[in-house]
Order: sequence, then structure tokens, then C-alpha cells
Amino acid sequence: MTLPSILYGLFLLSVVGLYWAIERRSLRIWLVIVASIVFYTSLQVHYVPLMLVLVGLNFWLGRVLTMPADWRVPNEQWQMAEQASYRRRRYWLALGIALNVLLLLGFKYIETWLRLLVPSGLNPEIADGSWLAIAFPLGLSFFTFECIAYLVDVYRGAPATRNLPEFAAYKLYFPKLISGPITRFHAFNSQLTTEASLNFNWAVEGLWLIGIGAIKKVLIADHIGTLVNLSFENLPRAGSWDVWLAIFAYGLQLYLDFSGYVDVARGSALLMGINLPQNFNFPYLTTSIADFWRRWHITLGDWLRNYLYFPLGGSRQGLARTALNLMIVMLIGGVWHGNSWGFVIWGGIHGVA
Repeated sequence: MTLPSILYGLFLLSVVGLYWAIERRSLRIWLVIVASIVFYTSLQVHYVPLMLVLVGLNFWLGRVLTMPADWRVPNEQWQMAEQASYRRRRYWLALGIALNVLLLLGFKYIETWLRLLVPSGLNPEIADGSWLAIAFPLGLSFFTFECIAYLVDVYRGAPATRNLPEFAAYKLYFPKLISGPITRFHAFNSQLTTEASLNFNWAVEGLWLIGIGAIKKVLIADHIGTLVNLSFENLPRAGSWDVWLAIFAYGLQLYLDFSGYVDVARGSALLMGINLPQNFNFPYLTTSIADFWRRWHITLGDWLRNYLYFPLGGSRQGLARTALNLMIVMLIGGVWHGNSWGFVIWGGIHGVA
């Protein structure tokens, strides 16, 4: 089932009804987990085991990062034990980030690896790319970025959860599983575990967001996509005005498609008393690249700033280092968006700007 669709609407209605009919918080969490697995199974059943393994692995890594230093050592050795504990935690954090990043890059560039290893003449399916629809796990980019954020937050001092179902509900939560928005565990879990009742105002806003998102995605973006596909498929016969029209239409399609999906996701969550963060704030109405990135894919921008730009030094080490840090962040942002050189160039252009 896809967002939005009639099947998804029926599925959401059933889940929301059961969610508020159940009074026990622990049973609500298990309902979210089961519903999310059912949702992902309807899209890519063959990757459900992978997602479950990743949930367990990152939950375990979070627990490891909170293991204290050995308090049984003599007082004169306590400082050394604390330093050893710090090095151990840094090692486990690096390992956790590396595993998530390597997994993401491995799947995102699987076509590149196979083209290098297997000649196209020996395997024509690789050449036409028809298998890529099932090669990349849906939502893996958002999934791994949330895992990295969780591990870094725990390393920085946030408490690691000791409740595996709560962590699984956060990671697998079906409205945000495929295309975000990117959320942090502690902010999400505090809403999920609070004993709340159905809020009428939130329900109305949720239905409004679902309706607006469906209009953006189905009635506008998909029809613009038809124009864009026809234009790009007939570029040899297109005039300059046709190309410019296709470029602007493609940008509008991307925004309406993505923001429409997020509106449906946020509206679905509001029906269950969970407020997901806003992800778009009219980005095409800005007058600078910096302001654009404060309004476009807001949660990704926050992630890049908090978990990449600031650790690189941010703007604290002079203009040249600031410019280098911005370029690195934008290049990585481009790589995150797609697996072709066009996205790397796109990220580089934004970095220069």
C-alpha cells in the first residue's frame, strides 16, 4: 500500500480505531509495531528481516554506549578506568556509525558495484536497471540517519532506552518509515509513551493534512510528472522553452510530491496523538540558499547541521574552514539524495552558493 491511497486510508482507519480502543500503553506500542511490519510487508516483504535486525543491532549498540566504567577498580586506577571507558564508548560509536553508513552506501550504490564486477553482456538485467525497484530497501536512508542520530545522542549523554518494543515502535513507525520526516528517539518516545486521549483539534488538523497531502501528491504532482516524463523522453525534439518548462515543472513536482507525502504522514500521526516535525515551509519562496535549506527538508537540514556540520567544527575555525565544512555537508547531502553524479554536482552547487 502506498501513501496516499484508498487501501492506506482503510489501513490507517483500522489502526487508529484499535489504537484508541486499547487503553494499556504497552499494548498500543505493540499495535504500532505490528501495524508497521504489516505496512512494510505490503511494500517489500523480503526486507522485513533486515529492518528487524537493524532495530535490534542499534538498540544493542545504544545499550553498549551507556555501559559505565568498572567501579570495582582501586581509587588510584579510577582515572585510567574512566579514560578506557571513554575510548571504548568512542570505538562503539564509530563502529555503529560505520555499520549504518556502509549498509546505506552498499545498497544505494549496488548498481555501481555490480556494473564494475559483472560485465553487462553477461547479465543484461543489470544493464537495463529493471531490478532496481526491489534492490534498494524503501526508507533505508531515513532509517539509518535516525539510527545514527540516536547513537550520537546516547554518546553525548542522552539515556539509552532499555525497552526494545519502544525502540522498535520508534524505528518502524509506519507513517514516517518510508520518507520521513527524520525524528529523534527521545522526542518521539515521550509522545508515544504518554497516557494521552484523542484530541479533537489534532484529529481535525490530521485529517486536513491528509487531505492537503493527497491533493498535492495525487491531483497535482502526479499530473505534473506526466508532463515532465514526456518532456525528458523527447529532449531531441524539444525547444529551449520546452526544456525550461520541464525543468521548472520537475522542481515543482519534487516539492509537491515530497511535501504531500510528509503531510499525509504527519496527519496520520496526529490521529494517534503524535506530532511529527514539520519538513517544508514554502522553500521556493526564499531569497537565499541558506534560507532555502532552513525551509527545504527541514529535518534533514537539522540532521546535517547537528551531526555533521557542528562535529566538523561549524563556523568556529575561520572563514576558510567554514566554507570547507559547508561544502562537505552539501556534497554529502547531494549523495544522500541520489546515487548519480548529477546529485553530487547538485550538492556541490549548493555548497558553493
